Amino acid sequence: MSRFREVVPERLSEFLRKGFKARHFFPHRLYYLPRAGSDGMQLARSIYGVSDARRLRQVLLFATGPALEGIPSELFFDDDLVWHQQQLGLPGHVAAANLIVHGRALLTTARFSDIVQRIGRRRAYLTRVEKRFHGWDHMLLNGILNFAVEHGLTTIRFPTAEVAMANTDPARHVEPALFERIYDHDILARFEAERRGRLWIVDVSRNQDRGVPPNVAYERLPDQRTICVCHDIERELGHVDVAPAFATVAATVSRANLFRMLEIEARRGVRGTYNVVGCFLNEVRQDIEQRQHEVSFHSYDHTRHLNQVGACRGIDYRIKGYRPPKSELTPELTDDHLAFHNFEWLASSPRSIGAPYPAMRAGIVRIPIEFDDFPMYKMGMSFDAWERDALQTVRERQVIAFGLHDCYAQYWLDRFDEFLAKLERLGRFATLGEVASRVALGCAE
Repeated sequence: MSRFREVVPERLSEFLRKGFKARHFFPHRLYYLPRAGSDGMQLARSIYGVSDARRLRQVLLFATGPALEGIPSELFFDDDLVWHQQQLGLPGHVAAANLIVHGRALLTTARFSDIVQRIGRRRAYLTRVEKRFHGWDHMLLNGILNFAVEHGLTTIRFPTAEVAMANTDPARHVEPALFERIYDHDILARFEAERRGRLWIVDVSRNQDRGVPPNVAYERLPDQRTICVCHDIERELGHVDVAPAFATVAATVSRANLFRMLEIEARRGVRGTYNVVGCFLNEVRQDIEQRQHEVSFHSYDHTRHLNQVGACRGIDYRIKGYRPPKSELTPELTDDHLAFHNFEWLASSPRSIGAPYPAMRAGIVRIPIEFDDFPMYKMGMSFDAWERDALQTVRERQVIAFGLHDCYAQYWLDRFDEFLAKLERLGRFATLGEVASRVALGCAE
């Protein structure tokens, strides 16, 4: 079950009575999630000195009903347009805000709308999107005020435009007028606010009557058995030091194994998650993603060297998931560090993550990998015995994720198509990211 706040079209008159402009209103849903949000931890540290992922929250705003008419659903899933990719698999994602609960104060950092602020990349829909969602920040600010009221918080702190610009990626072109409108003008239009230093301070009790409380509603999430096929793409890197003879074999067969996996899954219409070692991700990424698979990191170079997570971010900034080699949680894989580097999910053995089923902790969704193909390599287990155990494990779980390796694929590839057909009869396939989104929705406050 997922909890959300909803504003339906019939409530326009209430917004008008509270001083909102008609052009700012559109029906929408708000999800309050117990996680960092895009750059949430980085901004929490730099603006407020907060480093505890458990305090961070995210507000997601989705347009609904007539607000979506004439706008293709796929526009909201265009990765070039919706850069931060915070849709959670739902259509209509318009805006997001990052929050921190600090005692009885609500601290805010970034507020943004990718689809509005980047719609120039899709000029055919520019006028429609800008006109329809012109008031995204006003609807978002109303949701933030409601969050504070519901949680019994006394003050809200907003960064000024000066602070927001100082904490923006220096590689990004900054338009001061845009920041001033969002971080200064919108705050003063919406609230009775006092500037203290580089922050706007809003007293919740004095401003409560300026907001329109959305209705609380619930939606049932899919409960069909879900099967996640994961591939750890590591070539010979996992065996160079421990089994050099096998590493030579793996170096020879892994690339061809990868392409056979992709071909078989394409014929079956199966989407999986490919956990790829970062140092060669760019060599294989296009082949994987053009077949609609999800990509996550499997460390940077499959070693225990420090800063694997940071090195991965040097390769790609937006990938959401991390799968540690050998399911070993190294000291850097803490909640706070993963949140700081914008990871949303971690997939590892049930023992290592302390979770028998997918669950969120401190904003990070932990997904257990129940079994993999290692026994066929290490213990000489036959494919028939392995498959029998695998299918039985799948039958016993409502959500199940398992791993297969490119370096071990020669033990099972000839039977892979047949194995997928058997899995297909037991449930629906999903990526780890889709499971993580469903868990996040189920944790909405």
